[in-house]
Amino acid sequence: MRTNAYLLAVALACGLVGTTISVTSSWGETIQRTVHGTVVATNVDVDPQIIVVEVVLPNEEELVVGARLATDTKIMKGKQAAGLADIQAGEKATITYLKTPDGLIARSIHIR
Repeated sequence: MRTNAYLLAVALACGLVGTTISVTSSWGETIQRTVHGTVVATNVDVDPQIIVVEVVLPNEEELVVGARLATDTKIMKGKQAAGLADIQAGEKATITYLKTPDGLIARSIHIR
């Protein structure tokens, strides 16, 4: 559990990868990013739920991204709707998230 907490802390601090589309709001800048990687951990026992994904950047560096799930986060496993509890460590995932002043918020998760 200590390793998962460490990975989550690193992930929340380092959410800096992917395609960027800027969207502004009255309370600060929000940036949408999409990453492709491997699921490291999920936590369905907290509110909001959390997913952590390890991403390999083009320069071969590894980045850990952790995001909280919103109530409207769309999760797909293949072509089927799924829940976070259906996702296992080691599965390949594409996550689109918002980088906000309050942290990373997953908008969609697609498990391949």
